[in-house]
Amino acid sequence: MEISVIIPTYNEADNIKKLINLLFAASKEGDIEIIISDGGSTDSTTRIAQDLGVTVHSATKRGRASQMNEGASLAKGNVLYFVHA
Repeated sequence: MEISVIIPTYNEADNIKKLINLLFAASKEGDIEIIISDGGSTDSTTRIAQDLGVTVHSATKRGRASQMNEGASLAKGNVLYFVHA
């Protein structure tokens, strides 16, 4: 079973690295996909996430619901898990 974790973000540079590392540590290798659905961050949120090797998507609309829906549309897992940074 692969789990897709969708994280809507906006200026979460202070939190995103810790969250991604916790998710990877709690998973078995290869059974988790992490998707950042960013709402136009002006800090280093997306760069940090990219450096950690997760999928980063720039949402076409800002707002949690839109970002979560867009992230879910990219997910490949059979379980979707939504987490807020």
